[in-house]
Amino acid sequence: MIVTLVHAQDEEPNDMAVNIGIGIGMDYGGIGMRGTFVPVKRLGLFVSAGYNLNSVGVNTGAQLLFPKNRHAFYLTAMYGYNAVIIALEPVEQKATYYGITAGAGFLFKVGSKGNFWNFELLVPFRNSNFYDDFDTLERVGIDLTEPLPLAFSVGYHFSVHNGL
Repeated sequence: MIVTLVHAQDEEPNDMAVNIGIGIGMDYGGIGMRGTFVPVKRLGLFVSAGYNLNSVGVNTGAQLLFPKNRHAFYLTAMYGYNAVIIALEPVEQKATYYGITAGAGFLFKVGSKGNFWNFELLVPFRNSNFYDDFDTLERVGIDLTEPLPLAFSVGYHFSVHNGL
């Protein structure tokens, strides 16, 4: 008796993708970089680090992608830096605050290598420590600019691995 084993491989392409982006905004740690791993077609996981005008800003989060041919809309949520206070006079007061940020974004591919521009509109949920410190500084006469309820970001991403 002869037994033959046959192994068939799945012919479906691997949707996994990895990209590195440089940009400005919370999802880039301020002015910095973001690495994104897309293990399946609609899920992106990212980590970022950059300079937030006070210190190193770090964020990590996820994206729910709705891809089309050359662009994608997505929803995002992240945890990390989402506010900074910098007061220089009459005393120097600097602090970075961490919390949850949610938003929506749009990316569109440039060329054939999988590189793309990324734009986001973000809603930071700033913690009570930020508002307590902000109010305290205003009460002692330091003139601060009210934070915007929305934040924007823009970046350019280079494809490191664009699926198989």
